[in-house]
Amino acid sequence: MIDASFFSLSDFSYWPYQIALVSAQIFAILNPVSVLPVFLSLTEDLGVAARHRIVARSSLAVFIICFIMAIAGNYILSFFNINIASLRVGGGILLMVIAVEMLGGLPRTKSIDSREEVAIVPIATPLLVGPGTMTTVILLSASVPLAVLVVSIIVVVALIYAILRYSEHLIRLTGKNGIRALGRFMTIIIAAFAAQLLYSGLTEWLISWGLI
Repeated sequence: MIDASFFSLSDFSYWPYQIALVSAQIFAILNPVSVLPVFLSLTEDLGVAARHRIVARSSLAVFIICFIMAIAGNYILSFFNINIASLRVGGGILLMVIAVEMLGGLPRTKSIDSREEVAIVPIATPLLVGPGTMTTVILLSASVPLAVLVVSIIVVVALIYAILRYSEHLIRLTGKNGIRALGRFMTIIIAAFAAQLLYSGLTEWLISWGLI
């Protein structure tokens, strides 16, 4: 996790690198590549225009949810009296469990009862924005400038829009096995991010206890 003091608010020269790093973290936990097969199965009977509308609505919903978490993240931590070290440990455990489940091939949603409102449920949430994503954005809101986080969210949402809109072309290009491989790779990134969160949180705990 990036420490807030690592980048100065006034030093804009670091912002491109920071935006790229934060965007990569958010993109990894959203993992839109792994959602492609489900998205196509949910929209296979729809026309091109209807599918594009669903992509637009899903992307907008993802942005709104992430934006709310980014804005309200620090207030949520203050309200529940949770410090960053505790959130890192808890978030790291949660993300590690999610990564293990995804590597095992378990879906992020158990069942889909209706094709209605698929843009919001289940595509936007919980397939894309689940507990892991919310935890990640809240953590980032406490450790990077808000402007950087919002720009990173916009970058990720733009990528999600492009991936979902051109999903058929991507699957034809890479094949289903290629999509699965990319999804597994992103899951490994999530596991690595979870391990880093656990390491940072536990280190802060040990320092606060005077053990190191």
